Amino acid sequence: MKDPLHIIVIDDDPLIRLVAVKVLQTVGLKTTEAASGEEGLQFFAEYGADAILLDVMMPDGMDGFTACAAFRNRPNGQHLPILMMTGLDDLESINRAFEAGATDFITKPINIPLLGHRIRYLLKSSQTTKLLLESEQRLHRMAYFDNLTDLPNRQFFREHLQHMIALAQRQKLKLGVLFLDLDGFKHINDTLGHHFGDQVLQTTGERLRNSLRDSDALIRNTGHQEDDFLARLGGDEFTVLLSTITRNDDAETVAERIRSNLAQTLTFGEHEVCSTVSIGIAIFPDDGEGAEELLKNADMAMFYAKRAGGNQCQYFSRKMSEDASRRLTLAKHLRKAIERGELALHYQPKLDVEKGQFCSVEALLRWHSQELGFISPADFIPLAEEIGLIVSIGEWVLRQACHQAQTWIEQGILLTHIAVNVSAIQLLHKGFSSQVATILAETGLDAQVLELELTESALISDEDNVLNVLLALKQIGVQLSIDDFGTGYSSLSRLKNFPIDRLKIDQSFVRDIEINSDNAAIATAIIVMAESMGMQVTAEGVETDGQFAFLKNKRCNEMQGYLLSACFKSPQFSVQVAQA
Repeated sequence: MKDPLHIIVIDDDPLIRLVAVKVLQTVGLKTTEAASGEEGLQFFAEYGADAILLDVMMPDGMDGFTACAAFRNRPNGQHLPILMMTGLDDLESINRAFEAGATDFITKPINIPLLGHRIRYLLKSSQTTKLLLESEQRLHRMAYFDNLTDLPNRQFFREHLQHMIALAQRQKLKLGVLFLDLDGFKHINDTLGHHFGDQVLQTTGERLRNSLRDSDALIRNTGHQEDDFLARLGGDEFTVLLSTITRNDDAETVAERIRSNLAQTLTFGEHEVCSTVSIGIAIFPDDGEGAEELLKNADMAMFYAKRAGGNQCQYFSRKMSEDASRRLTLAKHLRKAIERGELALHYQPKLDVEKGQFCSVEALLRWHSQELGFISPADFIPLAEEIGLIVSIGEWVLRQACHQAQTWIEQGILLTHIAVNVSAIQLLHKGFSSQVATILAETGLDAQVLELELTESALISDEDNVLNVLLALKQIGVQLSIDDFGTGYSSLSRLKNFPIDRLKIDQSFVRDIEINSDNAAIATAIIVMAESMGMQVTAEGVETDGQFAFLKNKRCNEMQGYLLSACFKSPQFSVQVAQA
């Protein structure tokens, strides 16, 4: 059962207080009597109240006008219903009562039956107002705050950023915008579940709060909490606005502190997670004069930090903007490259060292745009992965390579295998193994002739799913190799879990192998290890006779590179030979 609503009756006349109290108690209200404004304010501070019945003319000390204004200035007094009782009927006194903050007034002598109704009406109106205010506050919170972390959201941050930009322009100040994105968060979400991911985001929000010191505060003396300079934009993206920097380097100091704190291991029950962060930094006015431009440029700098390996900070630069513009242009043309016939496969021959014959090739994708000219694979293949084209392009490459291989075999050319590079995204795309089987069936190529080259990073991106796909591919009968071996993060314990047929020594270890003892030791170790595990070895990037001799002496099974492509002579291969 709810407690009755509480009314404080304030009047220096005890008879009027007695009558008013009896009337209010009759209609089910709880009352407290006060003989002066000071006493009424004291009771309000101690017990609170749902409404005030207040006499205007109280000769001793504080009058009703002053008391009413004092109630309005107290905590929880702004929307308190105050009914003023007055024997004055002049318009000036009434206006003065409303100016002091009165909700309504009633004249003396008091109409006793009417008093209870007037108070209940005020309370009902007050409850409605209170509900409306609470609803408005809830809507405001929904519109401006993130429900998960209780941090300001994107809209809130943008509005404050624009406000602070206007202030900084007037006062010739610098601002720093940090754009943060957690590294590997999708993997955490996918493997441990969204509930666990939410816990990581909440803990990240707390760590960000703790990382920001008072000297980094954005807003001062505005009534906002200190969190206002920190926001969650959505997903695993956060932003920080720094308004106290005097030098650009100050922003990096804060960013590095954040990066270091967020790199600490998180523990949730039996799970331990280390989620690092990539941070982009944009400075006002150097990197933009508007909120959208600063956010965009900080986001772009974060993207470059992530591309560089993550767990680092990057300042925005105009070169990034130029690169982004070029990437947009490349992306627009790349989307049309297949239908325009601009993509082509070149084939780099590979020498079987023991047989002394060119028995296999690697298919290498090349793009010659009608408008842009030749585009390096180092530029367009990562772009294709980022914009979601790598699956369709990869399917085209696989079909073309299998068709060409089958054509050569039907022409009587000796071809033990044709190698095709496969992206991690392509490998894990739903139905990839079925796609490979379909293409082999369409082209008539023996599965043993097809070799799929994977990177080390592809193997560890999602080990369980990758293993299932590789086992399915081995079931079909295709060969599997690891490209650029030694440059990634795989270990022997991981490597032995995968059904790999061949390791390729990266060209960075082949370079200067005759004179560089470190490169020589690594290449030799890979060959010995592969042999012990029943794998073949291919060395790529062979460019000199010295490199060839060294690798042959170490019993490397297969080689490819400029030296061998230049020596390759075969009128039977009516295709373009790739030189690199």
